[in-house]
Formats: sequence, C-alpha cells, structure tokens
Amino acid sequence: MPQSFSLLNFIILFGFLVFVTWMGHRLSGSVYSRKNFFTAGGGLPWWAVSTSIIATVISSVTFISVPTAVFKEGGNLFYIQILMGLMIAKVITAFIVARPYYQSQNCNTVYDYIGKRTDMRIGNFALCLGLALTSLNTSIRLLTTALVLNVITGFSLFICTIIIVAFAILWSWIAGLKTVIWTDFLLFIIFSLGALFCVFWIFGSVSMSFAEALAYLDARGKLALFDFSIDPRRTYTIWAGLIGTTLGNFALAGTQATFQRVKACRSVRDAQKAFAFSALLYITPICMLLVGLALTVFYGENPLSAEFKQSLATQPDKIFPYFIATELPNGISGIFIAAIFAAGISTIDTHLTEISDISISNIYEKYIKKAASEAHYLLASRLSLLAWGGVFVALSMLLSLFQGQGLLDLMFKVPNLVTGVILGTVLLARIGIGRWPAYLVGAGCGFFAVFILQYANIGFFYWPPISGLIMIGVVCALSRQQAEWNGTVRA
Repeated sequence: MPQSFSLLNFIILFGFLVFVTWMGHRLSGSVYSRKNFFTAGGGLPWWAVSTSIIATVISSVTFISVPTAVFKEGGNLFYIQILMGLMIAKVITAFIVARPYYQSQNCNTVYDYIGKRTDMRIGNFALCLGLALTSLNTSIRLLTTALVLNVITGFSLFICTIIIVAFAILWSWIAGLKTVIWTDFLLFIIFSLGALFCVFWIFGSVSMSFAEALAYLDARGKLALFDFSIDPRRTYTIWAGLIGTTLGNFALAGTQATFQRVKACRSVRDAQKAFAFSALLYITPICMLLVGLALTVFYGENPLSAEFKQSLATQPDKIFPYFIATELPNGISGIFIAAIFAAGISTIDTHLTEISDISISNIYEKYIKKAASEAHYLLASRLSLLAWGGVFVALSMLLSLFQGQGLLDLMFKVPNLVTGVILGTVLLARIGIGRWPAYLVGAGCGFFAVFILQYANIGFFYWPPISGLIMIGVVCALSRQQAEWNGTVRA
C-alpha cells in the first residue's frame, strides 16, 4: 500500500463516507412506495435537485481526466468549448421537456411518455437504448473512480470497483432518489470546495511567479481556449462544443434520470429552475482545467521519472492521482481523495436508481410480476440495485482495456454510439411524430450514419447531431408518405 494512504487519510475518507451516509439518511427519512423511492414524492426543493443534476454530470472523470486534457502532450484549455455546450444543453432541457414531463399523467418512466406520444414499441426500443447508454456512462465513471483508489491504495482495480459500488448501492438503498439527491447535494459542496482547494494548493507549491507561470504555459500552448477550425475530424473545436455537445447532452433528456428529477420537483417552474440553474454550476470543471495548468507548472519544476512518463503513455489519467499519492502530506491527500470519491459516487448512485426504476417499472412489473404489492415492488427495486451494481463492475473491467486513449475521450465517445438515436427519439416524442415501421428504418439509418462517421474519422461530438437529424428526417418523410398512402386508400 502506498505510503500516502496512511491511517490518517483512511480515517478522513472513512469519516467522510460515514458522515454522508448518516446525513443522507437523516435528510431522506423513510419511503413506503415506489413513487417516493424513485421520484421522492415530488417534494424536493429545486436547488437540491439542481445540485444533483450537476453532481451526476460532474463525476470523477472531471477530477481525473479534465486536468489530464491540459497536462498531456499537446494539451490545452480546449475542453472549455465542450463545457459551453453542456451548459447550453441544460437550459434547453429546462424549457423544452421539463413542462411536458412534469405534466405527464400515468407515466412511471420517460419511456412510458415516449410510448404514449408516439408508439409503445418505440418506447420499448428507446428503453433498450437508455439501458445501454446508462450502463456505458456509469461503467466509465466507475472505472475512473476505481483508478484513483487503485493508484492511491494499491488495491486491485477489481476490489476498488467493488468498494465504490457498495457505497453507491448503500446510498441508493436507504431511500432511493431522496437519498441520492440529498447525498448529491452534500457531495457537490464537498467536491466543489475540493476543486477550489486543488487550484490554490498546487499553484502555491511552485516557485514561479504568476507572470512566469503564464509565460511558461503560453510557450507550451497550454493557454489556447478556442479552435475555430471547421474540419469535422478535429475533436475539440468551438463548433463541436456549440453544436455537437449541446445536442448530444440534450439527448440526456431522453433518459430516466432527467425524468426522475423533473418529477422530484414541487412544480413545473421549480423543475425549469433546477435545470436552468445547473448550467451555472459548471464552475467545478473549470477549476479542474486550472488544476491541469498547475500540474504542468509543478512538473515543469519537478520533472517526472522516465519510468512514470512511460506509464502515462498507456494510462494518461494517472497523473493527478499520482500527484495526490506522492506530493501531498497526510491529511491533505485524504481530503482530495474524499472529494474525488464524492464526485464518483454521486454519479454512480444516480444511475443505479435510474436503471432500477426502468427495470422494475418497465420490465419486472409488466412482464414478470404483475399486480404485486407496493412492498414487493419496493423490495424488488432494492434488489435490482445489487444486480445492476454487478453489471457495472463487469463493464468497467471490460472498459479498462481501453484506457490508452484517455478516459475523457472514452467517456464521450462510447455513449455517442447511441446518443444520436436517443436525441432523435426524444425530439420526435416531443412533437408527437413517430410510427413504428418508419421509426425502425430511421433508427437504422441513424446507427448506420454513426458507423460511416466513425469510419470517416469525424469527431465523435458530431455523431449525435448528424445521426439524430438524419433519423428525424427519415422518420418524418416515411411517416408523411405512409399517412398520404393511408389517406389515398381510405378515399
């Protein structure tokens, strides 16, 4: 076990986990039905929901991979262009889907809503896509958090994933979404303060003056903010942020996590405020960009060993965990570790609750155990947390084989294989267009478009808007043609 993971650090981390668990339990109370378990009974304040929205997005990937995006060879601040798209997407979500989701009747999940607005077969197909997207997103974030624990403690990556998932299941088990949102609120405060602390601590550890540090960073191209290139093969450009990321992140409106948080609010206005205000809370990843700059300056003064530099070629995201493990004094490193854990688990427990809701409401109740008691479904919901926790562990181990390209790119690239079709689905449902045969052809065209874009080396941020718009165009054209044909037959 690395020396930095001392008894003091262990006590700090353990104390943090116990405190959050206890506070989550106190704030949540008890639940006696699925409505309370999965939507918190629609009685949570908007500001708590808002922090939960952003805590779900800002995971341990933010803490580990965003600094890496700056520190690595050729890295810079281009990621801020992606943050702009993420912020805009939250505002769009607030004003396009919050009201119809909140006012929907007899809909337990977003896929019930999609099915009622279009065709139930489309809702079921979207459910499968949602399960795939949530599984991929969660497994990548789980892998990142486990990587931190692996570097700092020396435990195997598999054992680390088990530890993290165990706490995520515990927090979700207590009172479902209530506990998730209240623990997310506490975790957001912890990891936001941790991000600010990171910036000041590392910059305070270097001997360069502020002006000298800026000159050093500028000479290495680290301060570049925007890339206005129109080459679609370039990944981090202003257009990828404003167009690709905006529409790609808006596609998350078609997931159960968004539907749950809308329903958890006290009113339509509160739901809109929760999503719109969350756009302002992206200050944390901006702080982590500054951490990347600080690490560049620090290791400019204190060069890394040749052996560790070589290991960064295959695992570039180890740089910040390495700094925590080797440079920070006991106690301080424990605070950093707790902040990263806060970010990681806040995402995982959210997705556990989301995917459990889908499994019970749309699969178990409809096809396995109909008309059972609320107590039975509540127990089944909690047991499904255990099953999906096992799935996430297995997937994270599989994805660990692809760390060489960097977890930040992996976090965006892999889900974008299906995000475009989800984007097309949620927009079609919003306008109430979609017949099953036309939708199936459109979805096929959307997936084929992603295959072509990937083959042509088009940046993965462009995959969702291009494939999603192609899908919408095909579905609308075929639906209109089918309607005209039906009208001719009836005439």
